[in-house]
Amino acid sequence: MLSELAYWSGNLINQPYRILSYSFVHKDFNHLLSNLFGIVVIRYCFINLNLKNIFLFLYLIALIIPLQTFYLFMVDSFLFVNPNHMLVGFSGIIFGTCSFILLSSIYGKEYILNIFIGLKKNNEIYRLMTVFLSLGFVYSLLPSISLSGHIAGILSGLLIFFL
Repeated sequence: MLSELAYWSGNLINQPYRILSYSFVHKDFNHLLSNLFGIVVIRYCFINLNLKNIFLFLYLIALIIPLQTFYLFMVDSFLFVNPNHMLVGFSGIIFGTCSFILLSSIYGKEYILNIFIGLKKNNEIYRLMTVFLSLGFVYSLLPSISLSGHIAGILSGLLIFFL
């Protein structure tokens, strides 16, 4: 069942539902819990950055999923030529949101795609996101953890910040 919903670069074109499905399935309960912890951290950060738009996380999810999938597909298809790469989980979205929060905590961010969000600079959140992303990157180096999924998420969040 899990393999039918996972991101699979070799079959993404033939089964485009995988573009959405892989982010919302997890390999086990511990995987789900670690992603839920990331969502709690994100919520804490949004509160402390004085978020003015309650839909920002949904906007980021809608923007990160296609960008992350595009990065993964390009790397798998043209750089590593790995048509059998499979992954699941929400962690790429968490990493993307955290990289967006990191830059927002440094520079502030009033708008995203002409939608007011009103994020303020905050050094405490900057330090928290630096530690969180650093530990997450080190964790990504462990076996059976998707370093490419996490990096694709980070790059997506950075790009979205600069839009």
